[in-house]
Amino acid sequence: MLSNGTSYHPAAFKSFRTTALHNRMETTLADEMKHSYVGPVGPSQFLEHYLPCLNFTPATFGLCEEELEALKGLTTATSEVDMYEQFQMALGRCVRGMMFADTGSDLKPRFGLYEEGVVAAGEMHVRTTELCIELKPSMLFDPFEDTDLSEGRFKHPFERDTVEAKKMRGKITAYAVAQFSSQFRFFAFSVVVVGDHARFVRWDRAGAVVSARFNYVENSNILVDFFWRFSHLPREGRGHDPSVYLANLSEEDTQKIREVLDLEAGTALFAFEVPHTDGDRLFYGPCFPFPVRSLIGQSTRTVPVCDFVKGKPGKKAFLKEYWRPAGMRGEVEFYEHLIKHDVPHIAPLVCGGDVPRGETGTHKRAEQTDSYPISCRYLHRLVLGELAVGIFHAMEAHWKAFEKARVLHRDISVNNILIDENGEGVLIDWALAVLLDDQGDSNAIERHGRMGTWQFMSAELLKNSGQIHTLQDDIESFVHVLGWTILCYLPGPMDEVSRREWVWLLYDCSRRNERGQEIGGERKTMSLQLNHYLPREFKLWEHSPILELIQTLASPFRVRYCNPPTEGDKRLYNFVRAEFSDGLLTEEMLNADSMHQYTNSQWFLNALRDALKRQDWPGNDAADANLLPITEGTSTTVFECFDLHMATSRRLSSESIIWCFTTCIVIIRATACFWNALRVGTLEPFSVVVLRPSQLILGTPFSAAGVHHSPLELISGIHKAGVRIM
Repeated sequence: MLSNGTSYHPAAFKSFRTTALHNRMETTLADEMKHSYVGPVGPSQFLEHYLPCLNFTPATFGLCEEELEALKGLTTATSEVDMYEQFQMALGRCVRGMMFADTGSDLKPRFGLYEEGVVAAGEMHVRTTELCIELKPSMLFDPFEDTDLSEGRFKHPFERDTVEAKKMRGKITAYAVAQFSSQFRFFAFSVVVVGDHARFVRWDRAGAVVSARFNYVENSNILVDFFWRFSHLPREGRGHDPSVYLANLSEEDTQKIREVLDLEAGTALFAFEVPHTDGDRLFYGPCFPFPVRSLIGQSTRTVPVCDFVKGKPGKKAFLKEYWRPAGMRGEVEFYEHLIKHDVPHIAPLVCGGDVPRGETGTHKRAEQTDSYPISCRYLHRLVLGELAVGIFHAMEAHWKAFEKARVLHRDISVNNILIDENGEGVLIDWALAVLLDDQGDSNAIERHGRMGTWQFMSAELLKNSGQIHTLQDDIESFVHVLGWTILCYLPGPMDEVSRREWVWLLYDCSRRNERGQEIGGERKTMSLQLNHYLPREFKLWEHSPILELIQTLASPFRVRYCNPPTEGDKRLYNFVRAEFSDGLLTEEMLNADSMHQYTNSQWFLNALRDALKRQDWPGNDAADANLLPITEGTSTTVFECFDLHMATSRRLSSESIIWCFTTCIVIIRATACFWNALRVGTLEPFSVVVLRPSQLILGTPFSAAGVHHSPLELISGIHKAGVRIM
C-alpha cells in the first residue's frame, strides 16, 4: 500500500516504467531525426523510383468487391487490432510469397509483412520483418504535413509539431532502428496508415524519404501496386545487404569456427564479404551483438570473426562496419597512413574498404527538393587483428599519430581503448579521425557536425556545436573516460540512485538551444572550473590513490574554462619574472600563441607513473560491474567494453585501470600535447604545473575565479621544491 492509499502492483509498475522508457526513446528519436525526413514525394513517383517493376514482374490487378469492402472497413475501425484484420483481408492477395502477420505480442513492431516460411515457423519478430506497418484509426497521428514545396521548408515545415504527430514519428523511426540493428540492410521500407490515408517511407542511414499522403480507398490501386511490386522484388531490392548471408558450412566446420570465436554451440554463423585489393575476402562470425540505438549517423557495429581456408579456421579477428560520410576518409585509409608512419599501438589491419552498393540515397531526394542538406554515406567494413578490450598504450598511439602522422583521433571513449593478447594497449576506431592537413576544409568538418562520443566529449565541444575539434579536446576526453569509469564502477558508499544522477549530470545531460542544436557540458565545465572533478560526496570503501589521481589529471583543465588574466595580472607577472633570472619564466609562457609549439612537457605521464609507484594502493579494490548494471546514455557498459565478446566480466582493480590509463599516457609524453594545444586566451601565462602529484600546491591558475596562490608563491614553492618547470 502506498502513502496515498493506493495499492502497489510490481507488474503494473514495470509496465508503466517500460511504457515511459519507450515514450522517451520515441521522443528522442523524433528529435534526433529532425530535418532528416524528406518529402512529400508523389506516391506514383515514389513507386517508380524506389520499387521499379522488373521484367519478370506480372501485371498487377484490382481488388475484388469483398476486398474493397474490407479496405473501407479500415476507415471505421476503432482500434489498431481491428485494423490489422481488415488490412489482411483487403490486401492479403497482393503479396507473393509473403504474409501479413499480427504477432499478438507487446513487442514492436506488432504488425508487418513476413516471408511465408517465417510465418509458418512462427518466427515473426524484428529480425525477420520485411516491412513494418503502423496503423492508427485517427488522422491526428499523421506525422507529416504535406506542403507546397515552392513555398519553402521554413514557411511550412514537413514535420508536424503536434504531440500525436511527434509520437507517431518517433514510433515509426524506432521500428526502423530496430529493423536495421537486427538485420543486415542498406535500406528498408514501411507503410503508415492514419484514418483513411496512407504514406510510404524509405529509410536508410542518412534519413527517410516520405511519400505524399493519399486516400487509399479512392486510390486503392496505389496501395495494391506498392505491395505487389515489393513482394516481387529480390531481397537486395527490398534493402538487404547481399554481402552478408548465412554461412554455407557443414556442422563440423561451423563448430570449429565457434570454438575459435568462443561462441556457444548452436550459434548461427554468417558469412561477411570484406573488400580486399585482390578481391573480396570471406570471414565468418555471429550476428552483431550490440544494437545501434540511432538510425542516422555512423551506426558502428563490431563482431568477432575468422576466415576459413583449406578446412581450417584462421585466427580470431575483429570485424567492424560503419557508415562513413561522403567527404571523410575511410578508416582503412587512416590505418594505412598510420602504418606508413610507424605509429605504435594500433590494431593490425587485415583488409577493408567501402562495401559495393552500400550507399544511402536520401541525400539525392533532398538535393532535388527544398530540403535541409543531408550527407551521403557509404558502408565501410574492415577487419582488424585479434583484440580483447582494456586500456593501455592508447594515449601513446594517440600522441604518436598526432605528432608523426598528423592525425587527430576525435573519438576517445571507453569503447575505443583495447588491449591485445600480449597485454599491450591499442587505440581503435579511427573512423572520425582527421588528417590535420585536411582541416583547412572547414566546410567538410561543419557539414558532418560535432565528432565524438557524447559522454566523453570535452565541455568546450558540448557547449559549442560548431566548435572545431582540436588536440586539447581529445586530451580532456581521456580524463572523462577515467572519471566515468571511477564513478560508475568503483565500489563505495554512494548508492545507485546518486551514482546514476551524477553520471547523468556529468556525462549525459543535454538540452537544445534557441537554434534547436543539442548542447551540454555545463556540469563538466563547473567541475573543472571549481577544481573538483568528482562530486565531493563520492568516496571509496578503502583509501585509494585513484581519487587523488583523477583530481590531479583534471586540474590543468581549469585554465581552459576560467577567465583569462587581467592586465593587472599580467603586470604582476612581469614584476615576478623580473625577480628571477634562472629561466623559470620565459616569453613563451607569457605568449599564449607559442603554447602551440611548446612540446616538451611530460606532466601527465609523470603524474601517472608516480601514482603507480605509490605503496598505498589497496589490496582488494576490484571494480563492481553491478553498481550501475544499466548505464543509460551509452551504447555499452564499461564491462561490455572490457570484454568484447560478452563472455564473463573481468573484475578490474582501480590500480589496473590506472595501469591501462597510464600507457595511454606514455603516449603523450602526456601533458606535452595538452599544454601545446591550449587555445589562445585559454591558458594563463603563469599557470604552473609541477611534475609530481604530491607537489600540487601549484597547478592553480592566477585568475579572477576561485581561491589561488599568487605567482610569487607559486614560483617560490616550485623553486624550493627543486622542481624544474618544463
